[in-house]
This record gives sequence, structure tokens and C-alpha cells, in this order.
Amino acid sequence: MAYGAAALLAVGGLTATALTALATPSPAEQPPSRLAGATTRVTLITGDTVGVDRAGHVVGVAHGKGRTDIPMSVRRYARHTYVVPLDAASLLASGRLDRRLFDVTQLIADGYDDTHRTTLPLIVSYKGTATDDAKAALRSADAEVERQLPAVHGQALTTGKPDATEVWKALTRPTGTGDAVTAEHGVDRVWLDAKVQAPQAQDQSPDPTQGTARIGAPTAWKAGYDGKGVKVAVLDTGIDATHPDLEGAVVGSKNFAGSGSVDDTDGHGTHVAATIAGSGADSGGRYKGVAPGAKLLIGQVFSEDGTTSDSTLIAAMQWATAQGAKVINMSLGATDTQGVDPMEKAVNDLSASTGALFVIAAGNEGPAAGTTDSPASAAAALSVAAVDSKDRLADFSSRGPDADGDLKPDISAPGVDIVSAKAAHGVEGDPVATAGYVSLSGTSMATPHVSGSAAILAEEHPDWSGQRIKAALMASAVPLNGTSSPYEQGTGRVDVARAVQQAVVVDTPSFSLGTQSWPHTDDKPEQRTLTYRNTGDQPVTLDLAATATGPGGKAAPAGMFTLSATRLTVPAGGTATDILTTDTRAGSTDGLFGGTVVATTATGQSVRTTFGVTREAESYNLTLKAVGRNGKPTVPDLSNLVALDSDRQWAPYDSSGGGDSQGAKTTVTLRVPRGRYLVDALFQRETDTSEEATQLVAPGLVVDKDTTVTLDARAAKPVHITAPDKRANLADGQLSFGARGAKTAHDYYNSLQAIDLYDHVYLGQIGPAAGAKDFIAQIGGLWQHGDTGPVYNLVATRKGSFFTGLTRTYTTRGLARLVTPVGSNAPGSFVQTTATTITPGWPNLVVGGSTADDRPVPSASIVQYMSTENGLRWSLVANVGTDAHSLMDMFDMPRSRRFEPGRSYRETFNTGVFGPITGNGTRYGEAGAAHSGTYYTLCLPMFADATGHDNVSDANVRMRLTSGHTTITDLRYDPCYLSTQNGLLKHRATYRLSIDATRTPAKDFTYGNSVSAVWTFTTDYVPGTQLARLPLSVVRFTPRLSLSGAAKAGTRLTVPVGIQGPAAAKGAVKSLTVRVSYDGGHTWKNVPVHTGANGKRYVTLTHPAKPGKVSLRATLVDRQGNTVTQTHLNAYRTVG
Repeated sequence: MAYGAAALLAVGGLTATALTALATPSPAEQPPSRLAGATTRVTLITGDTVGVDRAGHVVGVAHGKGRTDIPMSVRRYARHTYVVPLDAASLLASGRLDRRLFDVTQLIADGYDDTHRTTLPLIVSYKGTATDDAKAALRSADAEVERQLPAVHGQALTTGKPDATEVWKALTRPTGTGDAVTAEHGVDRVWLDAKVQAPQAQDQSPDPTQGTARIGAPTAWKAGYDGKGVKVAVLDTGIDATHPDLEGAVVGSKNFAGSGSVDDTDGHGTHVAATIAGSGADSGGRYKGVAPGAKLLIGQVFSEDGTTSDSTLIAAMQWATAQGAKVINMSLGATDTQGVDPMEKAVNDLSASTGALFVIAAGNEGPAAGTTDSPASAAAALSVAAVDSKDRLADFSSRGPDADGDLKPDISAPGVDIVSAKAAHGVEGDPVATAGYVSLSGTSMATPHVSGSAAILAEEHPDWSGQRIKAALMASAVPLNGTSSPYEQGTGRVDVARAVQQAVVVDTPSFSLGTQSWPHTDDKPEQRTLTYRNTGDQPVTLDLAATATGPGGKAAPAGMFTLSATRLTVPAGGTATDILTTDTRAGSTDGLFGGTVVATTATGQSVRTTFGVTREAESYNLTLKAVGRNGKPTVPDLSNLVALDSDRQWAPYDSSGGGDSQGAKTTVTLRVPRGRYLVDALFQRETDTSEEATQLVAPGLVVDKDTTVTLDARAAKPVHITAPDKRANLADGQLSFGARGAKTAHDYYNSLQAIDLYDHVYLGQIGPAAGAKDFIAQIGGLWQHGDTGPVYNLVATRKGSFFTGLTRTYTTRGLARLVTPVGSNAPGSFVQTTATTITPGWPNLVVGGSTADDRPVPSASIVQYMSTENGLRWSLVANVGTDAHSLMDMFDMPRSRRFEPGRSYRETFNTGVFGPITGNGTRYGEAGAAHSGTYYTLCLPMFADATGHDNVSDANVRMRLTSGHTTITDLRYDPCYLSTQNGLLKHRATYRLSIDATRTPAKDFTYGNSVSAVWTFTTDYVPGTQLARLPLSVVRFTPRLSLSGAAKAGTRLTVPVGIQGPAAAKGAVKSLTVRVSYDGGHTWKNVPVHTGANGKRYVTLTHPAKPGKVSLRATLVDRQGNTVTQTHLNAYRTVG
């Protein structure tokens, strides 16, 4: 069946692509066990749940209710993986649906996965006459309103993840029903309510300074301006209002992050607030703020974990302007994306409607270009870079342009080793000689210098708007040392003394001239008018000069930037204009050019205006024409154009229509740089007899002239894959392909998952092939017949070219045979296995599938046949539970394996003794422990099986890390679900780590359900970006037990005792003791540890004659004094 045309977020009748299914009708809801290989699960806005393994690969999809016939496009680019259900593709391409909603990499990193969050936070903006109807439709789908956000004409909503499918239906109700939630009927855009991290202070040289004098604040004070009466809002971590420097400064406060108090337990917010309006009372005036007469409005926006959200910040921005703030300081930010995000929209709209000025940190992601954060990237924001005490740009300071190519940052200010007030309960900052103060570095510290300066100007000119204050500050800035690029410094370092005294300002302090197309022999000069305004009572004569630099900091060629006049007289109270002409015909260097127009008075005052233009490198028109399988022009349901020589990517079709819909734009032309490209396009079509999917790929496209590519679906041929057992059916299919970029970060991967039938799938290559090392395509999946027979994991590979159809019949002679016995902790257990490939040289290319049926264990081993061609390596996962909806224990091979054709192998899963393992992992979900600076990553799977398979389960876990009386981390879930934690001490220290893990319910775990461990260890502080392992070792018990976890009662059993971690090195163990309990841990008995002739340790246990359960405890001490004590309650059982 076809989906019909969804009508979300459309303007003027824009509708979603008509999408069709790939398979015959299937059950209304896929069981969660479809995610057998997942260590992390992420529910999308559509209600579909994506399974991601430890390497970040998508290994399965559990469709939302009623969505089983909707395939998934999985695309990996620039180290991020996007999973887009095909009924969302057109809505995403229209720009009305936030791409971040499908970025599973970032959703996991931000803690929006299903382990850490049960709801999905959204921001929905409304427009049109049916706003109330739209809101009612979302409420009826159980979406809960968290905040009203008039600044973006919307609301912050949350939907419980089980309800996400209903919310998606409400947003995409088909047209023609009379109650569709469309742009005409209420909904404008849907964004992720994204997480924002509190900024981290930057490590700099211990040379504490105070920037107030450097920007000329004392001169402004002498002139009678200290910000008196001006309200400045600080949206940050709160404030210590008891600090003497801030006594009486706070006139209003509100906590937006939870509790009622705005007490600053971090210290960042207090430091920022005192830089703006601190009196300096606690330092005898030495550390006075820029505008000590200003009054503060404190909005605490960060919670105790150092995070906030877009909607929280918008709510705080609304509150600040409603409270009368003229200046809003935001020393925070998040990654900027193309287009206008909700925070940028709020800044722009509130600036226009209230006249307030938002002063926002540019970010600490320098020195790379294009790293300016949002919302500093908002057009109305005054974005602030950081300089050191010698007016040199700080290395960490984010650079422009912004994600849309516009000129940012706007201005610079002191931000290195800035001394300001210390919060009594705060932890941020390095101590200085004067008690009550700390030193911090970052654009967070630069921003309040500009906010204080803005408050001073607001006092001097109470009738000025925020944008006029912004223009005055930018125009009066002073140039930096070591850079002249406005994409780094803005107009220069703020100088409030000049701003207060300067009579002449420029209306537009910066502007972007866009991109001039290659070749440049026919470029038309661009002109911009500069209007100078004299607020004084005497005419002022200005001498004007324009200077600019291009790539590499080299001076722009002569004649590229010229002024119509080099001297102007601006009458008192009047204006005068000059014209800047940009002529990109000059010179031969392409790239980004930025410059400054400096207008200087006879007294030495200067008015600065920055500008930027891009001189396009060699580029051509690329025209794409799409033709359907019926020979008619059409629009692909999903398409991508990827530049393999850079980091650019396009969605070439706007998806304003689908299939053969009338009015769809079937031919598109894009302007692209000379280079290598890949184009892929997916077409879906419903015929009278079948539902078809056609995937086209152009892997070897080279654009070195104006080029036309016809994406003709008729070029594709059908796919026919037959397993050795012709009765076997495809249970889970996948098509994947990848292209090599000039850099690893430019590699591109795409796949189509959840394919249940290949009979109506067509594949075709368009244009020439790529090099054998530059492109790869794979198609395959899992075939099976019934729930007891062999499983066939089949993959066909093609290098350099894409498939144009495929016919392949497999025999067992070319496959490897893998027998996989699976143990059981309880009667009535089931297992589902997932096998995925890893292709050498292509780490993110994954093909595989999960068994369609859950098989009983331990009654029979599963026989798997594996493809072996092209050096394939396989990773196998087993999910075990007591029924199809509780496969809650996942065991993962720690390393992928390569199999030889015709050979047999064995891999046993889920047998005891279960316990912790460690390894050399340093990334999310990898077994191991490492640290760098004050950060650490930790993953010690507590229920790994005897074979050493990593384990991910729904266990109850409590993890605590302390040093002395200081608690660093206290978690009530598995630390393997965390990427990085902060809090290690900046010196050599001894720590205590405890992890207690229990698997429930008891009916699912008759043994091996409780493991605890306590480590004590001493480690040095590792400075900078160095990475070192934490000295954590584990003890492994690996007796030979039955698949049901049993040994014979009344007999002796040899139990091998292994060690993993640093203590595994030769001679590293000082002592190792083992104890056993036969009464559930009430009493313990020491057993001697022996070393065999092979050098391996073991203990011999004498089981009581009466059947029961055996508990084990080990204490290990290494020669460095690090220890671990592990307790395995009911580690295994004995039977008669």
C-alpha cells in the first residue's frame, strides 16, 4: 500500500513524497527483539526505534506501530549517522523538519537515547489561522506542553517515546481529511529541543589579568558613565549573591533549570556577572566590573549536570526582556547549523520586538575556521571573540564564517586569564593571590566585557536601540595584533572609552557580499553604501581607507575593494555616505576575503566597518534530471549529492512532490566546485501488481565542466539472491555502499535497511565507475527457513562500481559454518542472533541481519553459514531473554572474526561465570578505562560471559567514584552508556570505584544475577590531550559449566582464574585470594590459588553433595598498591 502524501509543514500546497512499501503486509508492530545487536536504542520522532552498536553502526530498526512497511535510509557522513524513515525524507528536505531529529550520533551523545531519556523533547512553531487546531491535535496525541515560547511563535513539547508514533501521525495527517495539521492549518516547523552544554573553561598560562582597564572602562567612569540603572541579564549557572562584589547588584532572578534557588554551585555565572557589574569591594576596587552601576537579572539556565536546552534558553530570554533587560549576556552556545535554529530565531525576533541587545560568546572551538557557535551566529546578536592581554586572538576562540557563510564574530574582548569573583560553592577557576577571586579563560569571559560596555552606552544614550549600541561598539573597536581578518576578530577589541567619546558612528558596522561565481572575468562589481552619522554639535572630517586580506592572510589584490571617496565631512547632527565597491575580477586568488573600512578623524578617533566576500573557486553547473521506471520525469524520494574532495553535501531535490506528482521539480541545477562527486537517488513506485524500490548510484562522477546527469530509473535491473536452502526466505535485508573522501572525515556511507523482500528491488549504476579503492557496494542479509534450521548470512560485494541488478545463487561450499551454542539462565529462555559484517578498509560499512524468530535455548545450537568473500569479518551478537519482548541480555563478540570457506567454527554465548571484563577501550561503549586531564571514560561490563563476550543488559547498576570525602560521580545506571565524565583531580590522587549490578526479574536469572566490585587505585594527573589507562584490573572465573550454568554436586571442579587489565602483566600481581560460599554469601571460606605448569592460575572447589548455588569472591592487589575485590553471588549452580 502507498502511504499517501503527508502534509506536514507545507507552504502553498507543498506535500511530502508519495512513498510505497518494499514488502508485503506484515504485523502491525515489530517486536523489540529486532534490535538484537544494539547496545543503544534511540526512538525517533516517527516512533521507530534505531539500534546502534558500540562502534556507532546502525544494526537494526524496530518499527513503530503500523509502520513496518516503511524502509529506513541510513547515511553516515562527517562522523555522524542519520537515520531517516522514508516518509520523513521530503519533510526534512523542505527545511521544516529539524535534521537533528534524525542524527542518532548526536542524540546518543546528548543523552536522548532510550536508556537515558523516556521522552523526546520538541519545539513546535505555529502559523496560520488554525494554530489552536494544531495544538489540540498534538495534545490529543498525548504531547505535553512544557513551555510557551512566544519568541518563536511556538511551544516546547515532550512526547513519551511510546507515544511518538501518534504525535508523528498528528503532524503528518494526510491531506484531504479536513483536519490536517499543515502550515495552512497551524504547524510551521518542528525542531529538536536540543541540549546545550555549559561552556568549559580553557586552560591558559597562569598570568591572571583583569580586562576592565584594557577596554577603557575607567575612562568611561570618569566621564560619568558606569551603567547606572541599566538592567543586564546574565543567563548562566546562577550567582553567588553573597559575594561582597555583588552586594545589592541583583534586582531579579529566576531558576529555569529546576529548583527555586539560583545559587551558583559551578562558579561560571558568578565570574561572568561580576565581570559585568562587580563593585570590586572584596579587592579594594582592583577587580571592579566594567559597569559597576548596572543592575543584574539572573537567569539560572544550567542544571546540576551542566546542561540546558534550547527551550530553556528561549524561556529565559523571554523572561529577561520582559523584566526590562536592555542587555542580555549569554556566555554559552552550541554547534551552529545551516538555516535559522530556534535560538537564533528567538534572538532575532526578541531583538526586533524589544530593542534589547543579546551579547553572546562566539565559542571555544578555535582555531579552525567556521566554528562560531549558535546563537552567536544570529544576525542580531553581538558575537564576541576572545583576546589575550596583548590583544592577540586567543587560540581557542571560535572563528567565522558561520554555518551560512556570513560574517561572524562581530567584536573581540579580553578573555584569557580573567580574574573575577569566585562563587562560595563554585568549583570553576584557578585561585589567585587575592582570596574570593579566580581566574578563568574563554569567550565566556570576553562576552561580559562587551555586555558591560553595552550597559555603559545604554546609560549614555537611553534612547538607543540594542542594534544601535551594537553598531557603536563595533565601530569604535581597536584592531588586534597578529590578525586583520574580520572572520577572526570582528571589527576588533572593544574599547568602551572610544565608544563613549566618539561622536561619529556607522549605521552598518559589518556586511557580507555573498559569493561571486567563477570564472571571474565577467563578474559585476558589487556596491554597498556606508552611512556615517554624527551625533555631535560640530562637523567631523573623516579620512577613509579600505584594507582586506584573502586566503593565507595575504593582502587582497589592488582594485578588489575601492571607496568612492577617501575623505568625507559629516555635518553636526547629520549624515554622510561613502560607497564601497567590490570587484572580484581583480587578481587570480580564489577564496574568502575579509576587510575593514577605517574612517579616521583628525583627533585620531576611528570608525570601523568590516566586510567579507567569497571569490568562488573553479566551479560548474551540475544538472540532475530524474526519470522514473515508467519513463516519465519524476522526483526521487530521497537523493544526495556528496563532494568527496570536501565536506559539502546537498539534498538536490526539494522533495516538494513525490512519485509522478504534478508540479514537482524533476530537473535541478546546482553550482558545485570542480572535483569528485557521488550522486545517489532512491525511487519508490506502486504498480498494479507490486511495490518497487529503485536505487541508483553514480559513484565516479567528476565535474570539470558544466555537466548533466540523468538519473534514469529504467537503467536499474532486478535483484535475485537465492540461499543454499531454496526454501529459506529473507528475514532481514540491507543494501549499503560507501565512497572514499579525500579525508577520512569526508568518507560517505549510505544504506537502505529493513528490507523484507528483494523481488521488487532494482539497482543501477549511473555513469562511470570509481576506482576499486574509492567505492564499495554490498547487498545481503539473513535468510532462514523456520525457527530451527540453519541461518544464512549472505553478502555480495562489488568494489569500484555499483550493482546494476544482481543474480546470485549460493552453495554451502563457499560459506563458513559457525555453530553457536547459547546458554540459558532460566527455563523458557529464547535467543535472537544478529550477524553484521566489517569490511577491511571500510569501518562504517555494515551489512547484516537478525533472525526473524526467537529460538529456544539451551535446547539446540544455532548453525550459521557466513559469506567469506573479499576479506569479510563478522561480528555476532546474541540477545537472550524469557520471551520475545524481553530479550534483555545482549552478548557481543569483543572482536570481529574472519572465516574461511568450507571450514567450521564454534562460538559459545551466555554461559557462566558472569563477571566484569576490561580492555583497551577509550570510546563510548568499549570495555576499558582511560583518562585525560580531568575527564575519564569507563566501561566495565559486569555480566560478561565465560567466553569473554561483552554484555549489555537491563541490569540495575549503581556506580560511585570518590576520592577521600569527595564524590566525583554517582550514577544509577551502567557507565558503559556514558561517553565521558568529568571530575578527576588535577594532581596525583587515590580513588575508590564501586559498581554494584543486579539483573532482574529473578525468574529470568536463576543464577549469575548479582555482581559487585570495589577498586582502589592511584593515578597521576594526565595534562593536555594525553590519554592514559586507569589502573583497573579484573579477575575472571572460567569453569567448564553446562549450557544451563550447572556443575555436578558432590564433585571437585577446577576453576581457571584469569586476570585482565594492568595486573595481567608478568610479575604485576602482589597477592590474589579467592573465597567460596555455598550459602548465598553468608559465610565464606578461603581456597588456595594454584599456578599450573602452563603458568595459569586456578582453584579447585569441592562441591557439597546437596545441590545448591556457588558464590565466589576474589581480592587482587597489584605491586603498585591498586586493588579490586569482586563478589559473584550465586555465580553458578550445582545439580545432582
